[in-house]
Amino acid sequence: MRPVPRWFTAICWVMAILFSLSVGLQVNDPDPIRWMVLYAAAGIAIAMLPYWRPAAIASLAIGIVSAVWGGYLEHEVFRVLKFSDLFMKMNEKGGAVEVGREAGGLIIVAVAMIGGAAFRWTRS
Repeated sequence: MRPVPRWFTAICWVMAILFSLSVGLQVNDPDPIRWMVLYAAAGIAIAMLPYWRPAAIASLAIGIVSAVWGGYLEHEVFRVLKFSDLFMKMNEKGGAVEVGREAGGLIIVAVAMIGGAAFRWTRS
């Protein structure tokens, strides 16, 4: 049985804190509930990941849902936005910047969840 390294535990806790902060930031969003649920689920799953191996299954599920959803949203705005629009411009381009930022958040969740689940599954 290989233990989970400390660096992995630290990364999981940092991501759990960031996802928890993201829950609070969604209060001003026009459709906050679905985003709050997603970020809360991601925060709980990644916080449990270093301590409970079956949490990798939940993390993988959250990661797959986030990747598919993020890919769909990114496809919607791919031709409208440049990458710099997400950070530099306040012009919303008909809401495309908001959708692009949402897609970016989903991709961050997907990478953290799938990467964390894959690493955790290799440890028993």
